Amino acid sequence: MKARLLPSVITMAIATTSAATLADEASYQSFDAHVHGKVALSLAQDGERVFIELTAPGHDVVGFEHQPKNAADQQAVEDAYALLRDGGKRFQLAEAANCQLAETKVTSSFDDYDEHYNHEEHHGHDEHHDHDEHHGHDEHDAHHDDHHGHDQGNHNTLSVNYQFVCQNPQAFTELKTDWFSLFPNTEAIKIQAVTDDKVWVDTLIRAKSHIQW
Repeated sequence: MKARLLPSVITMAIATTSAATLADEASYQSFDAHVHGKVALSLAQDGERVFIELTAPGHDVVGFEHQPKNAADQQAVEDAYALLRDGGKRFQLAEAANCQLAETKVTSSFDDYDEHYNHEEHHGHDEHHDHDEHHGHDEHDAHHDDHHGHDQGNHNTLSVNYQFVCQNPQAFTELKTDWFSLFPNTEAIKIQAVTDDKVWVDTLIRAKSHIQW
């Protein structure tokens, strides 16, 4: 599984949160563990720039966590990538702040399989008949057998980083999302945030997908 890299501004901001938020932060960190239905979101504002990093279980986004086994699975991952890339629709910042999406990066622990899948498809099976350098064919099959059916122990995730630039950053005081309508397996999005004038945590749920602070 690929390591998650937070934008440095989020890392620094969270590292300097006030003591008054430590209990909430501890709760957030436990929430950040891989639990179906639970999505973790870090938000940091640095003047005109707003950074959002979100990590979700594969189950929440594509409906499974095994490596894609067929074209339908592969299409589900690609469709999820397309939805996640459209950050300006997934997360709407306060209209008065006039924020524009400047950068998006989507990654997942499905990627290693995607590369193997595409490489094998484009270059033929014969080139990969000797799978020693890919940990062996038997080991690959065993890996899939271990996770057939219920995805016990196979915790694939998707992560996305957004960077917004706001013309009126002082007006960035609200956030809303259409996440729950697109990914109904999600029950809650736990937010840990550091904005220009405060540190706070909150939770979005289907009945509360719009927050103000």
